[in-house]
This record gives sequence, structure tokens and C-alpha cells, in this order.
Amino acid sequence: MNKFLMWIKSSKSDKVLFIIFLILLNLVSSRTFFRIDLTKQKAYSISKASKNVVKHIDSPLSIKVFFSKNLTAPYNQVEQYLQDILYEYKASASNNFSYQFFDMSKFENQQIAQDFGLGPVQIDTVETAGFSSKIAWMGLAITYGDYIATLDALKTTNDIEYKITTTISKIISAQDNNSQSLFEIGYISGHSENALQTNPYAQSYSEIGSGNFNNVLSDIYSIKQINLASENIPQNLKAIIVNNPKEEFSQEELLKIENFILSGGNAIFFLDPLQEFSPDQNSMPVYLEPQTNIHSLINSFGIKIQNAYVMDENCYTQNQSGFGKQILNWAPVVTKNNVAPNNAITQNLANLIFFCSGPIDVTQAEQNENLQTTILAKSSQNSWTQREDIILYPGYIVPPEDASKMRSENLAVLVEGKFMTSNESSKIIVVSSGTVSTDTLIDAEGTEPISLFVRNAIDYISDNEDFCAMRTKRSRLDFISVRNERFASVVKVLNEFGLAVFVLLVGIIVWRMNIARRFFIYQKYHSDQNESEQDKNSKLQNITDKSLNS
Repeated sequence: MNKFLMWIKSSKSDKVLFIIFLILLNLVSSRTFFRIDLTKQKAYSISKASKNVVKHIDSPLSIKVFFSKNLTAPYNQVEQYLQDILYEYKASASNNFSYQFFDMSKFENQQIAQDFGLGPVQIDTVETAGFSSKIAWMGLAITYGDYIATLDALKTTNDIEYKITTTISKIISAQDNNSQSLFEIGYISGHSENALQTNPYAQSYSEIGSGNFNNVLSDIYSIKQINLASENIPQNLKAIIVNNPKEEFSQEELLKIENFILSGGNAIFFLDPLQEFSPDQNSMPVYLEPQTNIHSLINSFGIKIQNAYVMDENCYTQNQSGFGKQILNWAPVVTKNNVAPNNAITQNLANLIFFCSGPIDVTQAEQNENLQTTILAKSSQNSWTQREDIILYPGYIVPPEDASKMRSENLAVLVEGKFMTSNESSKIIVVSSGTVSTDTLIDAEGTEPISLFVRNAIDYISDNEDFCAMRTKRSRLDFISVRNERFASVVKVLNEFGLAVFVLLVGIIVWRMNIARRFFIYQKYHSDQNESEQDKNSKLQNITDKSLNS
């Protein structure tokens, strides 16, 4: 026993004890989940909304994951992300929450997946011989009581948490309330607003319709159309949408919207700065002041849309066969530097395409101490406004010769607080384009940056800010601001070879410092006053050779 204690105390036991420590640490860590999310967007952590949803589950809810193993990148990341995020759900959930991964190499598990309505998907993989296609299972099923919901073809991690949380919320709502709509939002109608369906026969941008806008919102919202001429805005609604009306409102209708906002309701306005008119079939369209008085209502809240289009040199471009590169100055592209960095709507977004937008003046709102104004999106410094001689055709728009007319303009703003004499706080979002909510820009899947912006704006006025971050936190990490092609090439070379060159330089410096240190020590302890200069140089060469050999 004494020998063992002596051995423990001696330095001979250090290596053995260290190995034992590592083994015990691995055994403990294999049963413990611990992770620190250092990303700015908290891309690898579930949000507060997700935690609240699973925390209050009062009946058994199960998630069954059917995902093929050993997939190539980037699909293998999806499986790992699912494992990590479901563990976080479990850590925050009640005892009624559970999940299970199935081995999809077994035929019986494939049959179970098919019984849930899931099926294999085809994915492209990169192999030594080139590209090839492969069949894989990439779905999950959520069961709660008598309800089953599935998520299939999960090929990306971008919005998995959003899909899982909203799906869980919907089936809980369906079980408890017989409704899969989580929230209801009002849609003002009766003034030639954008239709909530696609118009394949549209003759202009304003006639295209908002079919995709309606579809992408329907995952968690039910849209209630409200004709103010015959009905009031229900008091239970948190928010309303005013989507590009083209006709006059009666004073009574304007008063209904105003009273709704002053009573604590929220609203989002998509309004064109100009209205397109075609004198006849063979004439070029003209752009005049909109024939609606809804602008006067938002003016009373300190927000004014000027009757002009914002043109921007930093804009959307397209290549058309036979015409080459076409520059659409009336479609500004808003970069990450021109969106609100700390607002839930835009904090994870960039490269938003606006269309036929007007400059928004919020001077009055900014002067009101009861209101907080946020510029959600603005054009670049290389933009200008155009009120006359507007021809929306590539090549007909030219920047002004006077550089003083070039400046950034507000395209979308948020004003929140107590308006006028109200004691209730409200939120108003104004987007100076009615085209932004149409199928011209909103894609069917709702994954384009401008689509995410619109969806986030609806969430924000509906007091669902957590959904904004949940939906977009993995949409990007950071964008490199590319000044020109030469700068991009330099960045590329640095990324490829910079680290290797840096390590090589550090190695050379350390090597030379080591030689100098050895020579200094030799001179200090082996110096000889009578030693010739030739002998000293010979010894220095020997030291250098030994360093190279080592």
C-alpha cells in the first residue's frame, strides 16, 4: 500500500493518471450535452419561442426522424443539426416531448416512413468520377394526439427550427382548438388592393397580384379580408395589412384605420409613390400621383412618401439574349450596410431587391419624442430621385450630372410608440412600393431575401418577433463587401495561401531567433579571448548546420 501511495505521489504516475482522466472525461461527456453558441445570429441554438412551445406541451408529442446516414456534404450537416437541435428541444421541453432516429438502411423503417406519408428524395452527390444522383430519406413526422404532421425533403438547415416549431404549434392548435391557423391578420379590401392570388393575364406590375405573398403567410396566419365600407376592424386583431390600394377611401374608412392604430393596433402599408397610367394601347405609360387618399393618413402619423421613384446605380441587373447586360435602376439592391442592423426584421438579411420605390420622409416622426423611428432599408449613396420623364426601360435612365443630387433614400421605415394623443403603443411599417408584395419579387417558397423581409415585417407587427430571428438566423453568416474584381481576387488569394505563407514566415523568424540564442549562449559560456575571427565564424556555421539538421 505504501509503495502504491509513493508511486501516486511520484512523477512516474503522471502519464497513467492523465490517461485515466481522459477516459473518465470521455465517459462523462458522452452522456452530457454541452455547447456554446458563439455565432452572432445564435444559429445553433433554439429561440425563446421554440422553448416556450415545447415547455408547455401537456400531452405526449413525438418526433420521428427518418434520415439516411453517411450522406455527403452538405446533407450530412442536416442530420447532425437535427440531432443537436432536437436535443435542445428535449432539454427545454416537458416530459411529454420525445424524439427518435430511425435506421433507414432497414426495410421495415422505410415502410414506417411511407406509412407516415414520407418518401425518398433524389440528391446530387460529388464523387471521384464526377456528379451522381442518389436516393435518400430526409424527413420527419410529428405526432400529437390524433394529429400527424410531416416535414419532408429537409435538404438544408436554414429554416429547420422555424418549420419544427411552427408545425408543433399548428398541430397543438388543431388538437386543442380545431384550427391549424396560429394567428389571424386583417387585410383591407374594397379599394383595388393587390389581389391575394396570381393574375397570369396582368398587363402591368401593379396587376400581377400577391398570390405568393398569401401562400407564404398561410403557414402560420389566416388572412381575414375586411371591407371597411360595410364592416369594422375586429378588436381581436393585432395587425392589419394595407396592400397598395388604388382608389379613394371614404373619411369613415380612414377613421376606422386611424382608430384601430390609436387603440394599440399595428399596421403595415405597401404604397406606390406613383401610379402608372396608359393613355392608349400604343402609347408609353405615364406616372402620376396616386389616386388614393391613404397617403394622407400616414402623413398624419409623421410619415410621408414623396411622389417620385428612387433610382440607384447599385441595382438589379439581368442578362438578356441579344441585348447583353441590362441595368434596372428602378430596382435598388439594398446591401447589409443599408438595413437596420439591430432590428429583428432585418438583422440577418442583405441584398434586398426593391422595385419602383419612392423616398420616405420621416422627419416629423423623428421629431416626436413619443415615437421611435427605425430606417429598415435605404438605397445606396449612388441613388437619386426621378419625378419626370420616367421610362422604365434599360438604357433610358441616366444618373444626374449634378453629383449633389445623389444621396441615400429611405425605402422602408418602422415607426412605433404612442401616436397623436393615444395612450396605447402601436407599430406602423411603411414600404414605399406596392410591387414588393407581388409575385414580381415574392418567390413561391418565400426564401428570397425580400420575401424574408416581408414575412419578418408581418411577424413584427403581429408581435411575433421571435419568428423573425428563427426564420433568418441561418440564412447567412456574413457577406464580404467586394469593392471591385481586383479586390475580390486579392481576398481569394489570401484565403487560399495566406495562412500557409504566414506560418512559413513565423517559422523562419523562430528559426533565426533560435540560431541567435544558441550563439549568444555559446559566446557567454565558451568565449575565448584568443580565439581567432575565423574560428568564431566556423563555430557559428556549425551551430547553424545543427539547427538545420534538428
